[in-house]
Amino acid sequence: MELEKIINKITEDPINAKLSLDELQILLDEATDFFQHEPQLVEIEGDNILVVGDTHGDIFSTLSAFKTDAKYIVFLGDYVDRGIYQLENILYLLSKKLESPEHVFLIRGNHESPIMNQKYGFQTKIVGLYGYEAYRQFSKLFANLSYSVLINNAIIGMHGGLARNLKEVKDIFSLPKNDIIPANSVAFEILWNDPREDIDWFEPNIRGEGTFYYGRKALSQFLENNELKMLIRAHEPYPKGYEIMFGGRLISVFSCRFYPIEHPVAVLFKKDKNWIVKNLD
Repeated sequence: MELEKIINKITEDPINAKLSLDELQILLDEATDFFQHEPQLVEIEGDNILVVGDTHGDIFSTLSAFKTDAKYIVFLGDYVDRGIYQLENILYLLSKKLESPEHVFLIRGNHESPIMNQKYGFQTKIVGLYGYEAYRQFSKLFANLSYSVLINNAIIGMHGGLARNLKEVKDIFSLPKNDIIPANSVAFEILWNDPREDIDWFEPNIRGEGTFYYGRKALSQFLENNELKMLIRAHEPYPKGYEIMFGGRLISVFSCRFYPIEHPVAVLFKKDKNWIVKNLD
């Protein structure tokens, strides 16, 4: 009953709701327990599916996503850091997940990690409001988010994309939970890697050690070997909010309107077998 009151408090006024430390701990404990038991590869079968890219504290874009007629909503990570409402954004998403666990899916992004939270504001925000133990609880929660979503056995969604040593989709199931950084190289690359159309396979990425670009042949081989049609990912901002690459076999979406400058908020919507890029503005 206490959890239900907390969820209602957040969802009724997500921008102004203020949680006590006890309320925050209850919410985080419940959500972490749920994510610990959710598979690393979430599978969705159905129609009316909305896929949302990075939101980075842009709670207005998040709220807009829930105003659509989507039956299933998938968020591809990067809920915190940089944005003004980063705490409000993640609390609202956790509340909606616990409220509708079979219809709301939260995938892990590279900012769901202390190596980014220490640098881009989330750690400072949480420690300042609630203390270090609360921040540690958030880190544990983030370390249990799923890495990927499989839609109708045809479309795979990840935050960054392909990893060099990821050969089969089913291997995602075996990625470890509670991997804080993550230390697992496949998991790390799923969060960090980027596509490039001017290469064939994998090459080092300017993002830094352990990150890579993946090219046309790498994507084609992965999709064909796993009988998939397309990869949907987030992780990079674009002037129009999205980018279609590799002849339509990869689509990037970015859903934070204020990063790095104001631009359209793009999402992907699947209805009647078609994928449509929509603008939430």
